[in-house]
Amino acid sequence: MFKFLKEKKKDNKGFTLVELVIVIAILAILVGLLAPQYTKYVEKSRKSADASNMDEMVKAVQVYAADGTKNVPVVTNATIVLGDSVVISDDNLKKAVEEYCPDYANMKKKSDKWAPNPTATINITSDGAVTVTYEPKEFAEYIGGKETNPAGAGGNATGGGNTGTGENTGK
Repeated sequence: MFKFLKEKKKDNKGFTLVELVIVIAILAILVGLLAPQYTKYVEKSRKSADASNMDEMVKAVQVYAADGTKNVPVVTNATIVLGDSVVISDDNLKKAVEEYCPDYANMKKKSDKWAPNPTATINITSDGAVTVTYEPKEFAEYIGGKETNPAGAGGNATGGGNTGTGENTGK
């Protein structure tokens, strides 16, 4: 009556418990090796997003100052701070950023590695030349090689005015 319990199935096609444990161990090792690389790439993309957002706002100011139809006054030591929200210290800069970068109110700092918050200090001369200095030093070094001058801002379109020190002159 219980013959079917004594007979072992000979065509067993499944995996054994040992094989499954070995596969799970290999996957755990791979995840352990790849997770730090993944977090590095995520942080790099956050830093890049911060630099891109700041660059977009600075370019908006440069284009606004270079526009011949605008009567842009001299601006000294005005700042754009990228933190939990964007803080612009000068009304003329705010007008420029609002006009050329209308979505700036939704921008915020993505990377927690910048301390203090990334800041662009902007000066505009009477002839419309724009000088930009970035803080902190790490942010200035990161964005230093990426800054360009808009065509018509007194320089060429490839950004010959940047010295790589985080300072950019639009002249």
